Amino acid sequence: MRLVERWNSYWYGPVPAIRLAAFRQAILLMLAIYMLARWMYAAEWLTAAGFHPSRAADRINAPQLPLLPPALLPVLGVGLFGSITLALVGWLRRPATIVALLLVIYVSLVDPISAFTLNRLFIFSLLLLALAPATAPDDTMPAWPVRILQLTLVLHYATSGVCKSLRGDWLTSDDVLWSQLQNIYMTDAAALFVRVTPTWAMTLLQHTALGFELLAPLLFGVRRLRPFALFIGISMHIMIAVTMYQLFYFSAQMVCFYLLFLDPATLQRWRTRLGLAR
Repeated sequence: MRLVERWNSYWYGPVPAIRLAAFRQAILLMLAIYMLARWMYAAEWLTAAGFHPSRAADRINAPQLPLLPPALLPVLGVGLFGSITLALVGWLRRPATIVALLLVIYVSLVDPISAFTLNRLFIFSLLLLALAPATAPDDTMPAWPVRILQLTLVLHYATSGVCKSLRGDWLTSDDVLWSQLQNIYMTDAAALFVRVTPTWAMTLLQHTALGFELLAPLLFGVRRLRPFALFIGISMHIMIAVTMYQLFYFSAQMVCFYLLFLDPATLQRWRTRLGLAR
């Protein structure tokens, strides 16, 4: 009975709603920035003007939904950015979130080649936000939306670490990070970093990143170890954002999940300083 009570308390007990509120604001803002960057190529992405393999040639990467007529491109843009904005400011929050979710699903399925993990995490986050109870940031709420999103981050890291260990060469080679920084994602900052950083430091960073991912359930799950998880994880994502081209969006998206682990009092102070408190 004690285990059952702890299980129910973990998933359904009251938790401060400010964690989910902070995550909602951050992930919606990141979605808006990401979509604005992609929208510069909207015609190539969503209409017949771009490259789209036929279903006969590639059933997986061919458009899973009809392409958009060019005349309707502005209409989709208004619906997409309008719904994100409404959800961000809290007007018609649930309907706006549902509309944004459906439109993000559409733009992801119409061009599967462009729909990376980033898109899927946005879809999953919007789905959770649409299902979560509507609660003011100063109140409490059932824990399950926060717990699911927290576990999403932890499982993302843990499975990534397991895949690197079992399938990759992260355990057998010491120059994986050094070689990846010179791959197709290389930036000017990465070129400078590779030039001035000793090889032993590269190896240390490589194994630190792998250890962080493998130990993520422990680092995030134990309250006393959580500050180390936040510091290492944020540092890792800053490095990814600076040294790997276009992966700024991924790093910023992942850091949004860190808000779910911060102390509610800290989030409340930030909210007050930003003028968001009532």
